[in-house]
Amino acid sequence: MPVPSSADRAARSIGRRALFAGAGGTVGALLLGGVSGCTSSDEPAATSTAPAAPDPLTGLIATTRLHLLRLDAAITADPADAARLTPLRADRQAHLDALIAERDRVTPPTSTGPTADPAPADLRLPEDPAAIISTVRGDAATAQVQFTDAMSAVGPYRAALLGSIVACLASHRAVLA
Repeated sequence: MPVPSSADRAARSIGRRALFAGAGGTVGALLLGGVSGCTSSDEPAATSTAPAAPDPLTGLIATTRLHLLRLDAAITADPADAARLTPLRADRQAHLDALIAERDRVTPPTSTGPTADPAPADLRLPEDPAAIISTVRGDAATAQVQFTDAMSAVGPYRAALLGSIVACLASHRAVLA
């Protein structure tokens, strides 16, 4: 029997390696198919029973309402700063209107739910006008962080809406500095 040359042995070993690699890939694909949840056609499909995530706009609407109430209280408490705070209040009211419209666009309100805003709470602000401005500036900073954080949990359309509100809140912080 002839002794195979080193070229014959190399060709044969490459052939074996290719065979094993091909067979291993097939076996791997079969195993992954079984692990990935492939089922026969007569088995019912699994359904998710996890509750839907709450709409992030709900909290943002509440934050904006609170900010509006504090701006109203600040305008009433310090008429000297009313000229500076009134345009900021108008912006926040526009934000609230846009947020409610977006929430209602996705989830139309039902006739059984409350239609009016809740009654305003009694908000107490500091006596010092500088402390009042500091409180309102703090509200803008807190809201800016909340809106920024919520941007990662919404789709592109809502992210654009929230981004424009974040930019406006940044300008409020500059005006109040």
